Amino acid sequence: MAPRAVERRVAELRRRLEKAGYEYYVLDRPTISDEAYDALLRELTQLEAKHPELVTPESPTQRVGAAPSARFAPVAHTHPMLSLSNVFDEAELRAFDQRVRKALGRDDVGYVCELKIDGLAVNLAYEHGVFTQGATRGDGFTGEDVTANLRTIRSIPLALRERVPGRIDVRGEVYLPTASFEATNRERAERGEPLFANPRNAAAGAVRQLDPKQTAKRNLAMFAYSAAGLDLASQAELLTRLRELGVRTNRHWRQARDIDDVLAFVEEWKERRQGLDYGTDGVVVKVDRVVDQDRLGFVARSPRWATAYKFPAEQATTTVEDILVYVGRTGVLTPVAALAPVLVGGTTVRRATLHNLDEVRRLDVRRGDRVVIQRAGDVIPEVVRVEAEAGEKGKRHPTFEMPERCPVCGGRVEHAEGEVAYRCANPACPAKTGQRIAHFVGRGGFDIEGVGWALITQLQERGLVTNPADVFLLKKEQLLELDRFAEKSASNIHERIQDARRRPLARMINALGIPNVGESTSEDLAEWLAARLPQDATFGAALAALRTASDEELQRIAGIGEVVARGIGEFFERPEEQGFLARLAELDLRPVLPEPRPATVESALAGKTVVFTGTLRRRTREEAEALARSLGAKVTGSVSAKTDLVVAGPSAGSKLERARQLGVKVVDEDAFDAMLR
Repeated sequence: MAPRAVERRVAELRRRLEKAGYEYYVLDRPTISDEAYDALLRELTQLEAKHPELVTPESPTQRVGAAPSARFAPVAHTHPMLSLSNVFDEAELRAFDQRVRKALGRDDVGYVCELKIDGLAVNLAYEHGVFTQGATRGDGFTGEDVTANLRTIRSIPLALRERVPGRIDVRGEVYLPTASFEATNRERAERGEPLFANPRNAAAGAVRQLDPKQTAKRNLAMFAYSAAGLDLASQAELLTRLRELGVRTNRHWRQARDIDDVLAFVEEWKERRQGLDYGTDGVVVKVDRVVDQDRLGFVARSPRWATAYKFPAEQATTTVEDILVYVGRTGVLTPVAALAPVLVGGTTVRRATLHNLDEVRRLDVRRGDRVVIQRAGDVIPEVVRVEAEAGEKGKRHPTFEMPERCPVCGGRVEHAEGEVAYRCANPACPAKTGQRIAHFVGRGGFDIEGVGWALITQLQERGLVTNPADVFLLKKEQLLELDRFAEKSASNIHERIQDARRRPLARMINALGIPNVGESTSEDLAEWLAARLPQDATFGAALAALRTASDEELQRIAGIGEVVARGIGEFFERPEEQGFLARLAELDLRPVLPEPRPATVESALAGKTVVFTGTLRRRTREEAEALARSLGAKVTGSVSAKTDLVVAGPSAGSKLERARQLGVKVVDEDAFDAMLR
């Protein structure tokens, strides 16, 4: 048992470290140097090592202590993590205000304006003031348990400054500061790995690292914006109370008397956001008083008392230095503009997709042109238009044409009549194989952390992996022979590969790369197979069931039409796929079969098959699909005679045309929202 003097010293060190962390991360007013903080932490670590009985979960020394995880367990949220509706201009924001005032029956409605952080939404559970569990937002009802990783983030307190009784669920955004984001992308570029498109993706990847020690290296931070379990009268009081408890909130928030004050805040931060060291893509506007929030309630999965004003996509002008052609896993050739580096929305952009040859011709973009680019949704760089002064036609470079030979393998390029896509016809094209392996081990597939593009390239060059199934046959000794691999790194990768032998059946199916079969259709096939397979079935048995299924059987599955069913059959009959499928069937892969879906809720969408196409303004496509599923709909990626409803936004293409040909009901986003109400 530790002497009383040691106990008192440990308590004093924790108090001083907690106070220093609060001053640094919450108040932004540090009172001790980094060296002094490190000295205190070092002394506490030494004392706890000598007296392990004094170690507690909330001790500052316990931020990184959990073993790497093979997967993340599901966490059901005690209170749903709802999404926000979006507005994009002054008129839409005033319309939101008008709806609020009309519903409340008065004009004196106060608001709170907060910056919308470009990060990953998380929930932090505190029991009697101690951090006990952290989870991602997931689908709003169920997230992933990432407690060990969130404990490594120093701006997340392991214990509140007061022992508040009961449970408090703190919601916030985990984000990656701009400097850390750029450093992370530099490191990935040096390793030959794909760059993160934006800080949000980088933050999400860091939070979902299987090893908390890797998360700790990313310098993540968090801002809280709400909490369930605190009985307060307003949003302003909530933000103030969270700060008092030691929870970090963004200091750039403001109370607004009316919508004109809100608009003034929006205009101010359209310009000021460039000086921040983190990404923000808008302003969240909330009715301040909680009693008013309760009266306004919710529509579907969004509160009527809050909305997010999205900043316009930022644009910049630069020069097209070249038009490159990339080859995807299905062999499709995609033209990409190589740009003179330009800063857009706080990120240096060097590439912008041109989608396909039709888009290149529509824009009439050529090498040497000055073009306007923007980050669509502040995320994906795209070419908007060619500058009018690009030059006289005779002085410009020739128009771009797709190559007749694959730029990677030299194979023949095919273009089927009536199709937009150009494809490499060589089944052994290294680019196709590499991209396919990346898809196979990626997050939507077997989700093998650490098997990135640089490793895949090495494995291909040394002949260790010729098709995706070979990944599971790799030995640790083979990994040790690769560049930059030591005993620990080789062991980690090998263990993760073995852990991936047990994954949800839907993800295993999606990993196959069957044309027109994405995550949604993979889930449909997994449910269909689950009713026909024993619980301990191998993936080989699932493949055999799919191989022998007729087109008619597959088309009886909700969401699968003639084209998808035929594509599945053709995939299993292709000669070039036989070696891959046979090898997969021989491996001891044990899928986790899906649970039966619960009974659907009563709603206008219950039992309907819905397809989303085009650009949605109020929410992302993923949010809309999750919303529809939560209301009992079946969401699919293609339009067929079984489709009940197509929700079409601007720039809708072939799916909209297909719906009109089949006589399927088509609505815009406004009509979709009316159905929700």
